[in-house]
Amino acid sequence: MILSEFINQYKILTEDEKRLLDKHTEQANFKAKDYFLQSGKRSNQVGLITSGVFRYFFYNPEGEEITAHFMAENEFVGNATSFFEFSLSAGSIQAETDCTILLINRESWDLFSVQIPHWENTIQKILNEVLIKKTSFQRSLINIDSKSAYLKFINSYPNIAQRVALNHIASYLGMTPFSLSRIRKAIASL
Repeated sequence: MILSEFINQYKILTEDEKRLLDKHTEQANFKAKDYFLQSGKRSNQVGLITSGVFRYFFYNPEGEEITAHFMAENEFVGNATSFFEFSLSAGSIQAETDCTILLINRESWDLFSVQIPHWENTIQKILNEVLIKKTSFQRSLINIDSKSAYLKFINSYPNIAQRVALNHIASYLGMTPFSLSRIRKAIASL
């Protein structure tokens, strides 16, 4: 999918707007483990994922990695707070798999904001949709056991569950890798 096709699902674009988007984005490839953004750096770009999975994570006070979010195909990759507030990122974004994205740098973003009416409102609508989905999923995990949380994850995100490291899924679900391994063995024996 190209960026203009994706945005057109949320806001009908003119042919000129589509050409502008396509002209001012570029394809970028990331190998698994490559960083899109590192903690302590300022985000000056965002991207639409066309293939692959990224992970947003941070370190807790004990120095343990905590996975906070996964981003996959037809989602934006980036740190919205860092990008929009010109602040340093509190966490890192790393490719879990080989990934291809359509990259939008700050210059292009500013151009789109000027040239495409309601650009920022459209992006806000997309970000709100993602935030609601993420928040709803996390709320659904409250007061359920670890096995149920894992089953809910693989049912809600089957395209992610098959492609990311199990220890990152465990971290995202708030359990140890050992616990997740035990849960997976119990499910497999059913």
